[in-house]
Amino acid sequence: MFFFNRSRNSSHSDFSAVGLDMHSHLIPGVDDGAKDVEDSIQLISGLKSLGFEHLITTPHTLQDIHPNTMDSLSKGHTLLDGKLPEGSSLSLSSEYYLDDQFKDQVNADKVMPFKGNRLLVEFSQISKPHHLEEEIFNLGIKGYQIVLAHPERYLFFHRQFDYYTRIKEMGVELQVNALSLTQHYGKGIKAIAEKLIENDMIDFIGTDIHHVKHLELLKQVPATKHFARLVDSGLLKNRDLI
Repeated sequence: MFFFNRSRNSSHSDFSAVGLDMHSHLIPGVDDGAKDVEDSIQLISGLKSLGFEHLITTPHTLQDIHPNTMDSLSKGHTLLDGKLPEGSSLSLSSEYYLDDQFKDQVNADKVMPFKGNRLLVEFSQISKPHHLEEEIFNLGIKGYQIVLAHPERYLFFHRQFDYYTRIKEMGVELQVNALSLTQHYGKGIKAIAEKLIENDMIDFIGTDIHHVKHLELLKQVPATKHFARLVDSGLLKNRDLI
């Protein structure tokens, strides 16, 4: 309760207290994010104006829609060489969908973890994978630290909130989307995001930015009481990735 009361009186004008965004879609032309280099630079510049000096961009790797590889993403990353706003840094990873392509890439050592050997993963937002815990366990055995992208958006978890505790106990880190603290994804997702923050379960916050419209929405987030609660709690690990 102490943290909550303190955060109600806390004020943040931007994301500078977070410093690093570890979930974004900024590589041109590889997924449903930035369409071209100009679009990428506009998004990166916008994130810098919001207080993010460091970016780990995580384009989708999803075999049926965005079947990216380490090589294809690296080539897209090089298109931005020398074009970043002064004072910005852009590292490359991916948001990996738990499918057969991902398993093949892991087995071939063709994934791109970020600091701490972390992999950002996602899966269907509608139905729980049949062998989710087994897959998490196997990735841990291989030495990877799993970060679950936007846990608040998996609708089947809403009916069994205790499962968030279960996967936390398995060592999974949770990353909330900043836009989930607005009504961008709907009231239900907002409520779960806030509940996860109130229960001190969030390790990272990410923008999950895809397009320019997200920049305007992100401006609303620092003024929310749950953003203040999360930042002031001291639990965020974003800066550990710098």
